[in-house]
Amino acid sequence: MLVVAAREFGSHGFNAASMERIAAGAGVSKPMLYAYFESKEGLFVAAAESAGDRLRDRVRVAVEVPGLAADQRLWAGFLEVFGFVEEHRDAWLVLYPGGDQAAGSVGAGAARAREAMANLLADLFAATATEAGMPPEAVAQTQMMAHAVTGATIASASWWLDNSDEPKEAAALRLMNLVWRGFEGLMGGHLWLPQPRDGSSG
Repeated sequence: MLVVAAREFGSHGFNAASMERIAAGAGVSKPMLYAYFESKEGLFVAAAESAGDRLRDRVRVAVEVPGLAADQRLWAGFLEVFGFVEEHRDAWLVLYPGGDQAAGSVGAGAARAREAMANLLADLFAATATEAGMPPEAVAQTQMMAHAVTGATIASASWWLDNSDEPKEAAALRLMNLVWRGFEGLMGGHLWLPQPRDGSSG
């Protein structure tokens, strides 16, 4: 039911999606859909959460391969995100809907999926920073970075889905360079700092 629902919501959007078509495609009755999910909104949220679970499982398997260097783990994770978008367009559109669908209860599944993905990245960044010998106070800052990278990843993948015919590897590589060069610099102690406006040295 959730796979059929994702296809319907992804193809038509929430408002135009038909519970009748979903029920027919899943081989169940419409009342059974409501018995399981209570409402159209409930079915949408369940479909988004299911898509989020599948995406995170793919990313987790890719980044937790023993022996991978930190940059290769992050690269593998980005490739899995773009691969998921390429293979499951409808599920991605349900997971990260745009416009009015992103608000209210309909957007709840996307919000939870974004938080879970950020937590996964936070664990990866923290482990990488710790391995690099960064002090605990610096490692703690990776939480904010993980949320920023999650937002950048979602935006990049959604843009690629709608605006580009380049291979997913090229889009993932662009994101990788944006993210990794900054994180690599931080681990090496190379910080950008603003210059005083009055031209003084501090």
